[in-house]
Amino acid sequence: MKPKLRQRPQGGPAGRVPSLRKKLAPALLSLAPLFLSAGAEAQDGETWLDAITVVGTRTAIPVQDNPASVTVLEREQLERKTPESLAEMLRDVPGVEVADSSAPGMKRLSIRGESSRRVTILVDGQEITDHSDYGTPILIDPSNVERVEVVRGPASVLHGAKAIGGVVNIVTRRGSAKPIEGEIGGTYYSGTDGWQGWAAVSGTIDNFDYRFSGGLDDHGDRRVPSGQYTSTGRLDGTSFGNDNLSAHLGYTFGAAGNHYIALKAQQHHLSSESWTDPATLVAPVVDFAIDLPKRDLRKVGLYYDGTDIGDIVRKVHFDAYYQTVDRLFTNEVAIRPNPNLPLIQRTRTVSEDGNTNWGGTAQVDLQVHPDHYTIVGLHYLSDGLDASKTTTATPPGLAGLPATDDASIRTVSAFAQDEWSFADDFKLTAGARYYHTRTDLAHTSDPDRQGYSGRSDGRFVTSLGLTYTGIDNTTLRGLYSEGYITPTLFQLFSDSIARERIIYGNPGLKPETSRNIEIGARHDAGGLTLDATAFYSEAQDYITRASCAAVGAACPGHGPAGRDRYIYANANQARTYGLELAAEYTLPATQLTPYASGAWMRRELEFDTFSTYHSNTPALSGRLGLRWDGELAGQNVWSDLYVRAASGVTELEEGGLLRRLPGYGTLNLALGGSLGEDDRFRFGVSFNNILNKEYRSSFDEIPGTGRSVEIMSRMKF
Repeated sequence: MKPKLRQRPQGGPAGRVPSLRKKLAPALLSLAPLFLSAGAEAQDGETWLDAITVVGTRTAIPVQDNPASVTVLEREQLERKTPESLAEMLRDVPGVEVADSSAPGMKRLSIRGESSRRVTILVDGQEITDHSDYGTPILIDPSNVERVEVVRGPASVLHGAKAIGGVVNIVTRRGSAKPIEGEIGGTYYSGTDGWQGWAAVSGTIDNFDYRFSGGLDDHGDRRVPSGQYTSTGRLDGTSFGNDNLSAHLGYTFGAAGNHYIALKAQQHHLSSESWTDPATLVAPVVDFAIDLPKRDLRKVGLYYDGTDIGDIVRKVHFDAYYQTVDRLFTNEVAIRPNPNLPLIQRTRTVSEDGNTNWGGTAQVDLQVHPDHYTIVGLHYLSDGLDASKTTTATPPGLAGLPATDDASIRTVSAFAQDEWSFADDFKLTAGARYYHTRTDLAHTSDPDRQGYSGRSDGRFVTSLGLTYTGIDNTTLRGLYSEGYITPTLFQLFSDSIARERIIYGNPGLKPETSRNIEIGARHDAGGLTLDATAFYSEAQDYITRASCAAVGAACPGHGPAGRDRYIYANANQARTYGLELAAEYTLPATQLTPYASGAWMRRELEFDTFSTYHSNTPALSGRLGLRWDGELAGQNVWSDLYVRAASGVTELEEGGLLRRLPGYGTLNLALGGSLGEDDRFRFGVSFNNILNKEYRSSFDEIPGTGRSVEIMSRMKF
């Protein structure tokens, strides 16, 4: 019997590539017997492969048939989780790692080994930017999130610059179906003696829908096992707190109800301390501290969607937004230049900066032929940074960093993509985007850069994906994609102190680029749901810190004598390859589902004079568990017993110092349920790190919480 074609809902370096077959194809082909033995009878009920997503292709299709590596977490899944941040909720997505850069309140995501600076963070399709070396933190109230869509791998064709590692699109909630509905919830965290609380009111009246929500959280220093990181069981400098407000107003109109306009507003305040690894306090450094007392985000966004406009114009989308991020950052370092003398030199730098963005996207979906579905669009982003630094020092003669910089990057881009069903069960998805960026320095107090006249850059990126659905309940896919990211304004123009070093900006930096090839298979039948991917990526012109002694004339002539001096430079490349897997199997005639998710990955960094696999990337990471879903006394309940584990990591620092972290594994148990009509009351309890293991997942994250309990409840009324 010929399998049925899946229907998409309406509206919606060459020299190294051959090695992909040798490294990855045998591993993926070894999974073929597993696909074929699963049976042809479709599993009852929906699975995560049935989730409709837009982020992979900017058209609404199921995850199963997406040519990109896509993971979607729906609200039902998110509401079972108790972590204090949205980033933590994505920790178990294959290929995704959480990073906080020693600031526990500013969690970021790394995808396929790429730093979080190379991951695009979208809220309702609109980008949040950050010009620090660390990347964009995910600062949003988890209770206000409808779903999260993650693209693993380069996605610069459809989602803008910075998407070398991938894309995270956070879709916020709209109004509920009732005229008025209230919600309230909270969580207690024993690991930080912390709490989180939120409340919302939402509804739909005729064609008008609305939602207003607010939340607060406060966390003390993290509780960890006593050991190499602390003797007291608490990590000093790990407290943080947030408060946020959000509003949504939407209106449906048109004779067929196929037009929708919405206004969304968000305000988020963060204050976070920063932990210092005792192992980094080596001579001449005797003390080091960072504080982040303010990171305030304000945003207003406008959205319009029209669907089923006509036989050719299927959909029209438009959005525009304005947002500001104000940040206060302090950095204090104390060094003893001569170990035989008591003199200690102290330097304190206070950085205040404002990041202002405004822009938008226009997209039209066309169907000029039954076998083609085409999208075309325009995007504009104005990204400005006004930064100032004040440096004080003892003795006073050590101060001397530039005080102010006012710079901007303006990006205009046009994109197009065509989905071509060129034969039974085959679909080819081809996309392209042209970027034009303009970088300007309106003002600087640095005399070496006052003559900067601006710079323009043009770049063309492409993608090509193929899917095959000719095997029952199975999709085979292949994808080529490119990534592109411009240097941040900090890297271009701003100088900073990092411990005993000064790092200079470099206006001559080139953009970073990447190329990616992947093959994959998805299967959903007979109780088995599986998503497997093999990938190979190459990245060029990586920006890193280079010693002024090595690059010579490229460094500015000024700077305090006796300090180690560095400058940002395009000095390294990266090659990453690996396997990603997410699978679960519901045992016949039971409500038990064993599952696994994780990745095997190798990442090589190549510098001018050497290459290394010591890249702070675990070779193996993932989660293995057993989930039970059922009923007790007529109420829905569930439990989840799982192990989260990763192999050790190594990192080669500047100067040749090799650092190591051992692998780890934690045993965890989560359970919960819902009570009342329409699941009016939900609860959950998580017992984390039950065996109280001391661990640290990478050098980009502080040590993990020890044995702890999280208790969550939420209610609708």
